[in-house]
This record gives sequence, C-alpha cells and structure tokens, in this order.
Amino acid sequence: MPANFDECFQTVPEWKPPADFESFWKEAIGELKNFPVQSQSKSIFKGSIIKESQSEISFNSYGNQTITGHITVPRKRGDRPVAIFFHDYVGERRQPIKFLTDSGIAQLHIDLRWHGEQLIYPKENPDDPIPEGWTPGYFEKNLDNPNSFYMKALYLDVIRTIEFVRLYSGIDGDKIFLCGKGIGGAMAVFGAAYSKRVIGLVAETMNFCHITKEQLLFPASWMKEIYPVYSKPKTKKADYKKNLTYFDALYFAKMIKVPALFSCGMEDEIARPQSIFGLFNHLNCDKRMQIYPTEGHFDGMERQDSVNLEFFNEVLGIE
Repeated sequence: MPANFDECFQTVPEWKPPADFESFWKEAIGELKNFPVQSQSKSIFKGSIIKESQSEISFNSYGNQTITGHITVPRKRGDRPVAIFFHDYVGERRQPIKFLTDSGIAQLHIDLRWHGEQLIYPKENPDDPIPEGWTPGYFEKNLDNPNSFYMKALYLDVIRTIEFVRLYSGIDGDKIFLCGKGIGGAMAVFGAAYSKRVIGLVAETMNFCHITKEQLLFPASWMKEIYPVYSKPKTKKADYKKNLTYFDALYFAKMIKVPALFSCGMEDEIARPQSIFGLFNHLNCDKRMQIYPTEGHFDGMERQDSVNLEFFNEVLGIE
C-alpha cells in the first residue's frame, strides 16, 4: 500500500540527537589520521580511451580496511568535477555511466566496506546465486558499542573517499558530488554534512534516517539484522536506541548547506517514505524531491539518472 503523501509531507521528527553527538563525530573523523591513504590505481584499457581514462582503484581507510572502486575521468582540458557513487547494502557498484563522460563529469563508483569481492556468501556450489533477501549480518554486531558499529566505519569511508579523489589526477577536488542509493544515500548525506568540498548531494530512496520501530519492523536489508538485537534485551533497549541515533542520518540534515536532490518511492518497503521526508523536512538548503507514486525501492533508476544529470548541470551552471 502506498504511503500517504500528506502524512509524509507533514513528518517533522523531534530533534533529539545525543548530547555528545558533535564531539563523537569530531573525534571519529580525527581517528582517520591514524590510517594513511596508501592509494593504488590500475588503468583499464577498454571502452573509448580517446574519450576517457578508466582505472580500478583502492585506498586504505578506517581500521586499515582496503576500499576498492572504479574511476572514469573524461579526457577534456582542465580538471573535471566528479560524482562519487555509493551503492546500497548488499548491492554492488554500477558500471560507468556514459552520459556523465559525455557531459565532462568524472565518476567514482565505490564498493562499500566488506562488499564487492570481499562479500562472502557461504554456499556449497560456487555457481549458486545468492538467495533474494540474504544479508551478511554486518549490522547485527556491536549495537552496544557505537565506536565499533558498522555504520561508523561506512561514514568514515566517505571522508576517506573524498580525501582520495581530491588528489586524483584530472579531478577538481573542490567540485565533488556525493550520490548514494539506500544506505549509500545516508553515506552521501554524512559526507555533504562534514566536507566543505562537496557541492551537491543526491540521495536515492535513502534509508538509515529517522529510524523508528516501524522502520525496523521491515523484514529486509539491515532492519532484519538490527531488530532482533534491538527488541529482545529490555534492559539494554534504551542504550541500543540511543546508540542508533549517533548514526541516524536525520541528525546530519541541519549541517548540509549545498543543493540536495532526493528521491522517494511511495511503495518502498525498504526505505520508508515517512523516514525520507522526516530528514528532508529538516534540511535548510536548496532541496528538491523526486517522487515515484507507484514504485518501490528498486524502481525509477533509469529515469532518476536523467534527473540527476539535470541536477549536476544546474549546480555546475551548464546549460
């Protein structure tokens, strides 16, 4: 059943981050200094090498975890603006998007931590597909310890990605767009809040924002990992609820000052529309919402690509 638009439009959650929210993230970002970038790049000779250069890249991030990805830089004069893409939980990075190269915009597609080739599904036959709805359990651990929770590492990976790409040859490090789908959308929101190098934000059907019991009851994605932990030990429930607020993307909203484009599927059963609007309604920046009235979490992607390009061009002043 589609979410009610009027209810979503009027969703303005109470603003109650933890008292030490700002110091928690200041200290967390400071911890990245303990881990050198140690970037590597390997050119790929495919596609049109006349129009663009393509490379597989890797760099070191929080906890000495290697982050991998794929970068495409148009062969045009001068340093290029770049769009960084973060995929959803148990998703995978996209292939290079042709219209971005044609528009002179570089693109970096990142594998989320412990995804890509690092995502291991225990199966008897290597050719067996991963069952629909399977998740690796990264969110069910350390909910009682914010400093070791998976989402902290994901957010810090965004800052490290920005540090990596701003030093990459052919990239304008002061013209960075952050784009994310689902969990990747929350990551993009975090980066837009904490990096002054970001000039635009795209969050497609994002989640991990305005986290409520209704959201956690969705039997999918990270919610089905967290809820059994969150709901059982009554003595710790208050602690778990507080710990989640450190990572709830809702509380990054008021720090965002750059243009922002959000999308929402009103029949989405993974990214709750009320939660998306809860964050959106707290934004104090140039913002717009692309609504898909009869679609869910995985719909509208091709149409959204064209909307994203219009947004990029608008922010960059390209007609």
